[in-house]
Amino acid sequence: MKRSGFQEMSPYRYPFYTILHPRDGFQEMKFNKKGSMTVMLMILAAWLFVELFYRSAMAFDMNPFIYQDVSLLRVAVITIIMYVMVCLSNWCFCTLLDGKGKLKDICIVASYSLLPYIIVRFVTVLLSVVMTGEEQMILDYLVILSQVWCFAMAYTGLQEIHEYSFKKTLMSIVLTLVGVVIMFFISILLIMLLQQLYNFIVTVTFELRY
Repeated sequence: MKRSGFQEMSPYRYPFYTILHPRDGFQEMKFNKKGSMTVMLMILAAWLFVELFYRSAMAFDMNPFIYQDVSLLRVAVITIIMYVMVCLSNWCFCTLLDGKGKLKDICIVASYSLLPYIIVRFVTVLLSVVMTGEEQMILDYLVILSQVWCFAMAYTGLQEIHEYSFKKTLMSIVLTLVGVVIMFFISILLIMLLQQLYNFIVTVTFELRY
C-alpha cells in the first residue's frame, strides 16, 4: 500500500527531508518511488567536491593533508571505489538474506545518508578559517556527530528497503563491512598481479630487443 503526502515534494528537496525524518523518508522512497538517480549522482559529486575542498581549503594548522599533493583522480577513485564496494557488498549479502531492496535502492540510500557529513564537512572547512587551532576539537566533534547521523540514516534506510528487523539489519551491516574488506583484499591482490604481469612483459620485451 502506497503512502500519501509526499506527491508534491520535489526530488531535490526530498533528500533533505530524509535527514530529519529518515524512517518516513525511506519508507516513502520504497513505496512511492521518490528516490532519484539524478539526485544520487549530484550527492556523490558533492561528496567528491567536499573531500577535495577539505584537503585543499582547510586551515593550515587543522589540515592533516597540508604536506600532501591533492590529486583529483586519486580522491575520485578512492571515494567512488568505497561507495561501489559498500553498495555491492550489501546487495550481495542481503540477496542471500532475503532482502527486498534492489541495488538501485541501496545506492540511493547510501548516497542520501551521506548528506549530513557533506553539509557538516563543508561548514567546518569554512569555520576553520576563522577559528583557532585550540578550537579544532569543536569541529572534530561536529564531524563525528555527522558521521554518527549518517550511520543512523543508513541503518534506518536499509532496514526499510529490505524490510528487516533490528537484529537482521545489524547483521547485514556487519556482513557488508566484511564483504568490503574481502573485496578490498582481492583488489590489492589483483593490482599486485597486474603489476607483476606488466613488469614481466616489460622485461621480456627489453630482453628480446637486446
